Amino acid sequence: MRIGVIGDVHLVWNDRDVALLDAQNYDLILFVGDLAGYGPKGAIRVARSIAKLRTPALVVPGNHDCATVPQFAAEVFRAPNAVRDALAFGMRLRVGQLRRALGPARLGGYDLHRFDPFGVTVLCARPHSIGGERLAFRRYLAKRFGVRTMDESAAKLCALIDEIPADQRIFVLGHCGPRGLGGTRSDIYGNDFRHEEGDWGDPDLERALAHARETRKSVIAVIAGHMHHRLRGGGERRWHVQRDGIEHINAARVPRARRHVSDKQRHHVRLSLDGSVLSVDAVWLTEPCHSHDGK
Repeated sequence: MRIGVIGDVHLVWNDRDVALLDAQNYDLILFVGDLAGYGPKGAIRVARSIAKLRTPALVVPGNHDCATVPQFAAEVFRAPNAVRDALAFGMRLRVGQLRRALGPARLGGYDLHRFDPFGVTVLCARPHSIGGERLAFRRYLAKRFGVRTMDESAAKLCALIDEIPADQRIFVLGHCGPRGLGGTRSDIYGNDFRHEEGDWGDPDLERALAHARETRKSVIAVIAGHMHHRLRGGGERRWHVQRDGIEHINAARVPRARRHVSDKQRHHVRLSLDGSVLSVDAVWLTEPCHSHDGK
């Protein structure tokens, strides 16, 4: 099985990406979210292009997706719950618009997606994660999924793991990865925007992975993004680590486009699963400079 993983898009996507990725003959393309910049309209434009992929695709929404600018700011700056809840009005409608814009591509979150020819199940973790200990977008999560606390989120993920047959190999797709992989700024989900640094991974996902180990479920990889590779203050974070037999992949190369000689290149991560062995490679696909896209 060959899988392409697209990190945080942040509007750097066009129909040229569709052609380049379809040409790779992947069995599946996974998007870790943050299609948008600021505001929901950009995500809709990107989603309409993703809908043109011939390759099956699965998207987990990030914290930038489906949030208005005031709502996003309230979540980031930890406004009082009453303010955050009031600004969440209409989010369920915005998520529906994103789902429709994606067309045949699937929008995931707290659900399972089986790919039977390969014996693989993708578990989509909590959508719209902002990382860290706090449950963001709590009003939407409560209304849509019945999740009001981090404990309830962990329980929901553990219940999904229990539904997966023992013979399935599991890929976990989230916007942010799990807590427990390091607390320095350069760790895969380490905090690079606070002086004290710290672990910015999701605690509910950490608990779900522990439950998978306890129940002897075969998690091959956890795929996420959110914590950009380029660190504030300089340097690069580790984007691929192995822990307890699981490959942890952070695909958030932002921006995911770069100049190379006279061409532009687009970043993604290639996963190749051969039996129980997973190969992980960063890939830059060349986009000729005469493309009409300005990004």
